[in-house]
Amino acid sequence: MNKTYFSNRGTPLSYLNFVKILIFLLSGSIILFASIHTAYGEWVPFASITLEQLYDSNIFLDPDDFHRPEANKSDFRTNIMPSVGLRYQTPIQTISAEYALNYSVFVNNSDQNYLGHTGNFNFERQISEHLKWYLHDSLSVSEEPRTNSYDYITLNYGRRRNLTNNGVTGVEYYFGAQDFVKIRYSDSRLDYLKDYHVMNGSSSRFGSDDSVTYGPGLDIEYWINVQHGFVFTYDWERSDYKIRQSERRDHMDLGYNYRLSPHTSVRCDFILDYVDSKDPLLFDYKIYQGTVGIAKEFNEKLSLDIYGGFYYRPSGDIPDTFDSSDNEGFSGGISVTYNQENWNVSVQGDAGARIEYGDYNNRGYTPYRSFSIDFNYLLTPRINYYVLLSYDYEKSPDFFMETSQGEYRQETYDLSTGFKYKILPWLHSTVEYEYSEESASRVIHYGGTQGGYKDHRGLISLTADFERL
Repeated sequence: MNKTYFSNRGTPLSYLNFVKILIFLLSGSIILFASIHTAYGEWVPFASITLEQLYDSNIFLDPDDFHRPEANKSDFRTNIMPSVGLRYQTPIQTISAEYALNYSVFVNNSDQNYLGHTGNFNFERQISEHLKWYLHDSLSVSEEPRTNSYDYITLNYGRRRNLTNNGVTGVEYYFGAQDFVKIRYSDSRLDYLKDYHVMNGSSSRFGSDDSVTYGPGLDIEYWINVQHGFVFTYDWERSDYKIRQSERRDHMDLGYNYRLSPHTSVRCDFILDYVDSKDPLLFDYKIYQGTVGIAKEFNEKLSLDIYGGFYYRPSGDIPDTFDSSDNEGFSGGISVTYNQENWNVSVQGDAGARIEYGDYNNRGYTPYRSFSIDFNYLLTPRINYYVLLSYDYEKSPDFFMETSQGEYRQETYDLSTGFKYKILPWLHSTVEYEYSEESASRVIHYGGTQGGYKDHRGLISLTADFERL
C-alpha cells in the first residue's frame, strides 16, 4: 500500500494547548469589552460547592485478575469541588465564565491524591435580527482514568494527569422560519501531563498519544415550502499526534424531508464518510450509507423516530486476508420518548458502521450496535429517582493483529441508578450506584492478562448553589 505521510507538527502539543487557551481567553476579553457599551444587563456572580463521598471497587479500571504492584485496587475517596462564576445577559448577548476546583483524597492510595481544574467560557451575540455569533471553550485537568480505553496493544493505563481543551466558534444565519446556515470551527486537544509509571520506577506512554483534532463544519437546512425541505451537513477534520501519523476525515450528510402532516415527517439520507489515515497499521476507507425514516408525534406524551437502510464500504486497499463480509450491513435506529406527569422514559438504539479515529482508541472501521434507556420518576416534588442503562457492541476487523489472532470484539455495559433530593431551593443531595463492565475478545497489557474490567461505585453527594455571592 503506497501512502504519502503528512508531517506531524513540530511544536509540542502541551505548548499548543496553552497557546490555544490564551487565544480563546483573549478573544473572550475582546468580545466582552467591545460589546459591553452596546447593551445593558446585570452581572450576576454565582458559586457552588459539592462534597462527595464514594467507594470505588476499581480506581484504575484494571482487569479482575490483574493486581497493580504496591497499590490497592479498591478505595474510599472524598471529593471537594468548589466553583465560582460570573454571568452577564441581555436580550442580545450572553457571557458566562466559570472555574471549578476538584480536590480528591484517597484513603488507601494517598499517592493518588490530586488537585483537578475545570474552566468554561461561553459567549453568544445576536449581531443582527438573523445573525448570531458564538464562542464556547472548556478546559479540564484531571487524573481520572479514561473509559472506553481498550485498544489493540494494551488494556488501560491507570490514572495519569491529562489536560483536555475543547473549543468551538461559529456563526448562525436564519433566513426563514426553519431555514438556516451554520458555519463553525472546532478544536479539541488532549495532552498527557504525566507518564504512567508501570513498575520498578519505569514509565511509558505506550498506546496513548497527545492529540489535536480540528476543522470546519457546515450545516444548511432549507424548506422549499411547508412540505419539502433539504438538509446538508459537511465536516472536515484532521487529527495530529505527537507520536503517531496524522489522519483526515470528511463527513457529508445530504437529507430530504417530506412533511406528511404537522406531526409526521419522512426523511431520506445519503451519508458519506471518508478517512485518509497516514498510519501504516490502519487503512483508508469510505463508507456509503443510505437510510429512510419516519418521525411521528402521536401526542404531547409519545413520539417515535425510526429509520433503516444499509451501509457499504468498497474494499479499496484492504488486504484480501480480512473478512469482506463486514463491508456491508444494516444501518438504522429507533428512538421512543414517553412522558407522563410524574415520570418519563426514553429508549434509543442504533446499528451500523462508525469511525474510531481521532483519539487513542483509533480502531478505525468498526461495525457496531448500541442500546440505551433513560428513566426518571418524580416520587415527590423534592425526590427524583432515575435509571440510566446503556449497552454497546463493536468489532474492529481491520488491523494487523486480526490476521493472526482473530477479529477484535468489545462489549460495554453501564448502569447508573439513584435518588436526587432537593433539601432546600439552594441545597440538594444525590445517592447513586454505578456499575461498569467492559469485555473484549483480545486485550494485552503489561501483566499479560486478557479480558476486560468491572467497576462498582457507590456515591453520596451534597451540593449547595448560590446565585449571588
